Amino acid sequence: MSDDHGLVEMEPTPGEKLAAIFKQREVRVATAWGVLVTAIFFVIGGWIYPSWMPTAMSTDMKSIERLIVIFTWISAPVCGIVLGFSIYTFLHRHKGDTPPADGPGFRTNSLVVGLWVIVSSALCLVAVVYGLIEMNSASAATAEHKKNAMVVEVTGSQWAWSFNYPEQGVQSHELMLPINRPVEFKIISVDVNHSFWPVQLGVKVDANRLQTTVIDTTPNKLGDIDVKCAELCGLYHAYMETSGKVMSADDFNTWVTAHQGGHTA
Repeated sequence: MSDDHGLVEMEPTPGEKLAAIFKQREVRVATAWGVLVTAIFFVIGGWIYPSWMPTAMSTDMKSIERLIVIFTWISAPVCGIVLGFSIYTFLHRHKGDTPPADGPGFRTNSLVVGLWVIVSSALCLVAVVYGLIEMNSASAATAEHKKNAMVVEVTGSQWAWSFNYPEQGVQSHELMLPINRPVEFKIISVDVNHSFWPVQLGVKVDANRLQTTVIDTTPNKLGDIDVKCAELCGLYHAYMETSGKVMSADDFNTWVTAHQGGHTA
């Protein structure tokens, strides 16, 4: 009589499968490369990116800066894993004329695929939720500040910007704004499509021929503004730019007084 008639070979648990994967030297080395790459992207996202960005001179620009940093951190582990295995593969590629023997064939690894889907989905969910929170926060700020916002009518044309201040009765080719007062831009084009982009304010919207677009922000730091066109609009698109400034309320009132009566800057 056989003594092993009741024995059944048990499938390894997910933990045992994962441990078996990491017992392989190539997996451990590639993972180490991935951790290093992830750490590098954390440094780039948290310290290097902000130093490359334009000066944040509005609540919107500060939110964009924060969003870029957080999204970089969220994507860093995925990028680290991909580049870690890519680096290992590149460093251990076959050299010479004689090809190596074929490795064992396999279709997939359900544990690795499952982990990849779960982790990627979780990171994407965090990104979506954070983006929705930021968007709702911006919408709430727009509604709150709308009554007190200063209107600036922006007109784009090949290849210049002009600004009309209905409340102040002033027109200018420079964008002058008082600090800490909400501003609502109403943008239109007189010819082709342009894109209004006051860089340091962190807002950008298309200027269309037959439709007025609206965007708002609140300047909160004194300094110079670069206004550019972000839509390819013709031969001199790259030169469609002007300057501006965020100034104190007193300086802005002085500027308005000096330019009233039809004079333009």
